[in-house]
Amino acid sequence: MDIGLILFVGFCVVAGIQLFYYLFLFTGVFKKRSLPPVNLEGVSVVICTRNNRPFLEANLDAVLHQDHPNFEVIVVNDGSTDGTIDFLDKLDKQHNHLNVLHLDIDERFHRGKKFAQTIGIKAAKNDQLIFTDADCKPASDQWLRETARHFTEGTDLVLGVGNYTRQASLTNWIIQLETFHSLLFYINMALARMPYMGVGRNLAYRRELFFKVKGFASHQHLLSGDDDLFVNETATKTNTAVNLAPEAFTVSEPKKSIGTWMKQKKRHFSTGKLYKPKHRFILGLYSFSLFLYYALGSLTIYSLFFDYAIIQAESKSLITHGGLLIAASTIVLVRLFTQGIVLYKNMKVFDYKKYFWVFPFFDLGILFIQIFIGIRGYYSKPQRWNS
Repeated sequence: MDIGLILFVGFCVVAGIQLFYYLFLFTGVFKKRSLPPVNLEGVSVVICTRNNRPFLEANLDAVLHQDHPNFEVIVVNDGSTDGTIDFLDKLDKQHNHLNVLHLDIDERFHRGKKFAQTIGIKAAKNDQLIFTDADCKPASDQWLRETARHFTEGTDLVLGVGNYTRQASLTNWIIQLETFHSLLFYINMALARMPYMGVGRNLAYRRELFFKVKGFASHQHLLSGDDDLFVNETATKTNTAVNLAPEAFTVSEPKKSIGTWMKQKKRHFSTGKLYKPKHRFILGLYSFSLFLYYALGSLTIYSLFFDYAIIQAESKSLITHGGLLIAASTIVLVRLFTQGIVLYKNMKVFDYKKYFWVFPFFDLGILFIQIFIGIRGYYSKPQRWNS
């Protein structure tokens, strides 16, 4: 068996794996689903913040003026020194449904966001909890209504879409690419009844569930994981819902530089190795097969084309190598066409249509981000939270 045929067989295997992801895993958003009835039970919004007064001034008003008859907003200020205390205390006097909790700074012991979030959850009056960050703004005043309606009987978690504002910069394009990739996976996997993570920018779960698993006890020693590790630990194929209503998206302010964004992603990537084995396998298989798809694909086409030229020059049979070359090229086109359709539909659902032109470069961009930041994140030191 010559090298060209061996490479072709390997290429077919990894191309088949890639097509499986696009045809069966990333198509969850293709299916139409009926919305559950509006749920107007009490809702508690929990926001933890540290030194983010400008973001609170820009975004908190949109949270306080949601179109919902029965909700409270709990803001936990974790030792801010930027005037957040004065701003929140003034706002607290103006809104009866705002509950402000101030935590003192303890320089000897950095408690992290999980401690602040636990304090907010304990103070909540309602079982339905909805979380976002200080730098996030709901897309509309229907955010709470559209999220809470998914708390049907048996549903403990609701995963939402958290986007970033669009800006004309290379850093922002990279952030948008990575954010869409995350949405592509965690939303579609949840729709395939394999939920494995959520984002704290737009996440909801029951207070009862939090105390049932003793909160963040299993990963309290980590500064990150208040969203994805909690979901990974508690989500099942039957207790998790997905909220795809555009009115219920949140929009966050992205990092301004590659350096600060990388620090954020290093903290997030460091939790991935703690996911359940089946989830690590699914995520890892995609990345590994994607790498092999490009590596083996390039080698296969080059080898077959090179052999084809030699055989043609020697006037030997062209059937085998010529046929394999055509087959390999056809597989590339089929995957590219399939990928384009699937990504377009997902981009339409997640409000990323303006980025569709980048899809031919989507794979290489994601590979670079995952390899570079993933390796650094694996060996990263703990980072303090500031949002």
